Amino acid sequence: MPSRKVPLITNEYYHIYNRGFNQQQIFLSTNDYQRVFETIRYYQYLTPPIKFSYLNIQPPKQQKEILSHLVQTSIDILAFCFMPNHFHFLVKQVKDSGINLSISKFSLSYSRYFNIINEKKGPVFEGRFKAVKVSSNEQLLHLSRYIHLNPFTASIVKDIHSLQDYPYSSLKEYMHPQRFNLAQTDEILAQFKSTQKYLEFTLDHAEHQKQLGLIKSISID
Repeated sequence: MPSRKVPLITNEYYHIYNRGFNQQQIFLSTNDYQRVFETIRYYQYLTPPIKFSYLNIQPPKQQKEILSHLVQTSIDILAFCFMPNHFHFLVKQVKDSGINLSISKFSLSYSRYFNIINEKKGPVFEGRFKAVKVSSNEQLLHLSRYIHLNPFTASIVKDIHSLQDYPYSSLKEYMHPQRFNLAQTDEILAQFKSTQKYLEFTLDHAEHQKQLGLIKSISID
């Protein structure tokens, strides 16, 4: 497999994303979204002892025991969004090769699940995941906003106020930092006076981003 044009460096930040093969939908039900959330939550950790599919069939007591030993992460997830045919993560690599290990295992695990559930064969994702290095704090903030605005940009939610109700992104974790346990919100929220100020920062860019998305889709067509 050829090396990446963008090297994945420890303690640096990256926009990680991929979409369904041939732009197919890869999340078809609430169970799919729950599965993908639990899969990345598991594989963000360093050296998980068993495959997630095996973990899933263990008795609850055994699952709890295994999960209690997962302490050190390979990546920190600062923001995420699962859309019907693609996903986005904003991550910090905290261990060498952490992004490759975590995202590759996550992608393989979800692909196997998707094909079994839907009685399919072949690729689920469009090749290797994509990685774009974050070069500044300004870009870091913009990417978190971009990721959280995706459901509005794609018209999955009807208006910007409904974004907070979209159940498959980390925006809800930014609004209620103590209620969820996937996104590490502190680094970005620390740059705003309140969660409400972060929400305003995000929503103020919503219409502009949607127009850019429309222009892009027209130019591609």
